[in-house]
Amino acid sequence: MSEMCRPIFWACTSVEATMIKKVSHVGIVVRNLHEALDSYSRVLQAKTERIVEIPDVQLKIAVLKIGQIEIELLQYGNPDLPIVKSLRGDRAGVNHVCYEVERFDESMEKMKENGFLLVEGFPRKGVNGRIAFLIPPHSPEERIEILEVEHKDE
Repeated sequence: MSEMCRPIFWACTSVEATMIKKVSHVGIVVRNLHEALDSYSRVLQAKTERIVEIPDVQLKIAVLKIGQIEIELLQYGNPDLPIVKSLRGDRAGVNHVCYEVERFDESMEKMKENGFLLVEGFPRKGVNGRIAFLIPPHSPEERIEILEVEHKDE
């Protein structure tokens, strides 16, 4: 099979190995969810899709839509929790880009083989399905999330 260069995390690869389906969302850590929601809705005309709580990490997530772009506003209740610190959730601002991937386990293993570090406590269930956060070898300050979307039978 011929090799093709695809824009994925680490290099050129064959068509079968292409993992990324799309950018799922951008995560932004905020100090006050209600103030952030007010700003995003008033100024940017963002529509709040839903607000979700993840109790074990004391996290409130507001999922917004601006056109075709999804943004998750993240407010952590306890920035001193170890998982919050490893996700850099104790720092306000743009936090991560999430990529929806095919073959989640294979994608995660391929990333680890290429020097990405899996953040402790992952993979786990997220708002839209199974997630994992990884730290790329070229930038220890960066966080990348991969997502396997749960498809609900209708």
